[in-house]
Amino acid sequence: MSPKQKFAASVALDSTAFSIVQIEDPVPLGRQILAAANHAPPEDYSLYAILASGDFEDVRLNEPFDLREKGTERFVAFTGDALYRFFAKGAEVKWGPQHVSEETLRVLTRAKADEAVFLEVDGGTDHLIKPGETVDLAATGVEHFITAKKPVFFHFFVNGTRYETEEIKLTGLQIKARVANWDANHDLVLEGHSDDPDRKIDDGEPVDLDVNPARRFSSVPKANFG
Repeated sequence: MSPKQKFAASVALDSTAFSIVQIEDPVPLGRQILAAANHAPPEDYSLYAILASGDFEDVRLNEPFDLREKGTERFVAFTGDALYRFFAKGAEVKWGPQHVSEETLRVLTRAKADEAVFLEVDGGTDHLIKPGETVDLAATGVEHFITAKKPVFFHFFVNGTRYETEEIKLTGLQIKARVANWDANHDLVLEGHSDDPDRKIDDGEPVDLDVNPARRFSSVPKANFG
């Protein structure tokens, strides 16, 4: 007797960290999918299928889901009762945890390697979701996440603290403005690299930040420099 054919499904719990499970029934119930992923008792979980469109579809415990028609399917199980609704590149998502990470949003928006995830801001500048950042879904309103080309950032240091900007050049005054509690009695000094000496940067002087290594500045009392 030939072995029974098994059907594959990918199941994640409160995340997009999927594990492959094998199910003998080609049309399993929601509770069978949970059991295959060792999530028991099934009544303690909610289960959603991720459709080809990226939309989340509720799979009830006693509802059959045909794995033959759609191929290998992805499911996310959630613990707890709360669910948060948001849109990931137009797809409607139902999410259990209150917070969603940038890493998860990249999966849900199907972001490419050269793309970043942004939170749309009505009437304002869309907010870049940086690596390691999480978004609180309990805030008022329904979040809409989109993807766009990753912005290019330029880095520099002032008194050892790292700063970043999308501007390729900043003036001395603009650099000072980024430093909390800048002392007006101090000059901004660009630290020399290799054989270049340290030198004072005037307020109106533009400094090119597209260099390697990154520019390093110091704040020096006016009487102590020059």
